[in-house]
Amino acid sequence: MIKLFLLLVVLQSSHGWIINNLKSKILKRKFFAKGYDGVIDSKELADLRITLIYPGTKWCGAGNIADGYDDLGPEAEADMCCRDHDNCADYIPAGETKHNLTNKAFYSRLACYCDLQFRHCLREAKTKTANKIGTVYFDLLGTECYKEDYLITGCKKRGGWLNTKCVEYSFDDSSPPRHQWFDVPNYN
Repeated sequence: MIKLFLLLVVLQSSHGWIINNLKSKILKRKFFAKGYDGVIDSKELADLRITLIYPGTKWCGAGNIADGYDDLGPEAEADMCCRDHDNCADYIPAGETKHNLTNKAFYSRLACYCDLQFRHCLREAKTKTANKIGTVYFDLLGTECYKEDYLITGCKKRGGWLNTKCVEYSFDDSSPPRHQWFDVPNYN
């Protein structure tokens, strides 16, 4: 998480990600007070949740700060894409199993078709904000999605930031299709 946060901060020149919902009074009372017992109840834990949201948006980042589905920030084009992505119906929450796949990431992973729709939407938005969000999500974070396909036998071509992700797979066409993890495609 810290690696992700630092990456996002470095990528933004004059615009940084906004940290929301950090209750400084709770931090001061609980973490800096004498006699802190190390126990945080569930209400306080919810209050301490940190949400990273891209400036000008309410849906682009970890979670959202929107008051409802139709509540968008000034960067509405990008925000609509993020909102639709956040509402993808086919996902695997962190730590859960679906389609015989266990999501070991600390965030939800989506079906590949949702990520492809997200990429298409951001590209069609044609805004600086949409392009920055697309670059971070698709090229830098190392995000994976899942889909059903023949058994992956290897990687034919690498790409992305520092060539760390597979952009072209090889398959065993004789195997029955199964759900598997795939690296998301490059943004551009």
